[in-house]
Amino acid sequence: MKSTLVEKILKAHLVEGNLSPGAEIGIRVDQTLTQDATGTMTYLQLEAIGIDRVRTELSVSYVDHNTLQSGFRNADDHRYLQSVAARYGVYFSRPGNAT
Repeated sequence: MKSTLVEKILKAHLVEGNLSPGAEIGIRVDQTLTQDATGTMTYLQLEAIGIDRVRTELSVSYVDHNTLQSGFRNADDHRYLQSVAARYGVYFSRPGNAT
């Protein structure tokens, strides 16, 4: 029987457990994507727990949700995301790249 795409991805990243319905497993995360609406909180949490650098093969911070600048908050968040991306080794995708 053929495997689904999800099954193939999970099998390739499985580090603990058995791939059977309802079973608890551990996987290796090799890519992460964050976006500006929730990414700020994500990176604040990384700072709070003392993470020095991401350890994934690829991590990208997309700025594509809060692009309307109706005040200083979105622009401040975007500057923060750009600086934290450089600090953690995350690719920063500036506003407008995702259109």
